[in-house]
Amino acid sequence: MDMDNTNVDVIKLFKDATFEVSGRKLEDLTMDTPLADLALDSVLVLEVVSHVETNLGIRFNDDDLTHITTMRDLANLIEKTRKAA
Repeated sequence: MDMDNTNVDVIKLFKDATFEVSGRKLEDLTMDTPLADLALDSVLVLEVVSHVETNLGIRFNDDDLTHITTMRDLANLIEKTRKAA
């Protein structure tokens, strides 16, 4: 299945991953919602990112992860990672 960036619903993916690893349901998440506003601790964020990587069959560069502050950043990183693969 070809899942280029236009076929990935990053918000749904992040919401599903967050629910899967923590049982938390995120509401009103947009592409520009600051991750800091979600009150997720750093360990939970890493677990959610790992879940996203597994779902998409990709592996993010750890240095790139430090630059993710919004869903839009995550979407851009997914696109960048897929192009580099």
